[in-house]
Amino acid sequence: MGDFMETERLILRPVSHSDINDIFKYFDSKVTKYMYPRPSKTIEEVRTIVDSMILQRESKTDYIYSILKKSTNEFIGLVGLHNLKNVTPEVGLWTKLESHGNHYGREAASRVIQYAKELGYKKLVYPVDKRNIASKKIPLFFNAKVIKEEIKKNRSGDTLDIEVYEIVL
Repeated sequence: MGDFMETERLILRPVSHSDINDIFKYFDSKVTKYMYPRPSKTIEEVRTIVDSMILQRESKTDYIYSILKKSTNEFIGLVGLHNLKNVTPEVGLWTKLESHGNHYGREAASRVIQYAKELGYKKLVYPVDKRNIASKKIPLFFNAKVIKEEIKKNRSGDTLDIEVYEIVL
C-alpha cells in the first residue's frame, strides 16, 4: 500500500494524528486561495479530517501522505492519490507557504505519480486553478494536457477557474 516512500529530499508517509497540529498551522487561507477546501477553524475539525483520511486509506479509496523533509523531518504539506476506485484517480497536493519555490510539491507529486503507475493506473487527473501559476507548472512538467475546464465555488465561497489536466503514465 505504499506506506512509506522516499525521494531525493523527501519522505512521504501516510498522514497520521501526529500531523494534526502542522496541518492546522500551515493549511491557511494563503495556501488554500486557489483550492476547493477551506482552512479548518479548529484543531478538532482537523482531527475529524485526518480521521477521514485514515479511513479512506484503510478502504483503499484515497492514499494521502505527509510530506517531510528528509534531512530535518520538517513537515512540508500533504500529497495524495484520490478516487482510487475510478479508472483515472486524481493527484492532489499542498505545501506550506514557507516551503514554496523549492519544488517539493513537484518532487512529491512525481513519487505518487510513479506509485500510481506501479499500481497499474494508465492516467491521472490534476485539477488546478488557472491563476495558480506555480501549481500549474506541476502537471505541465509531466507533459499533461488540459482535458476539461470548469468554474466552481470553493468551501470559502470564492470562485475557482479550474483546468483539469490529464497525466498519461
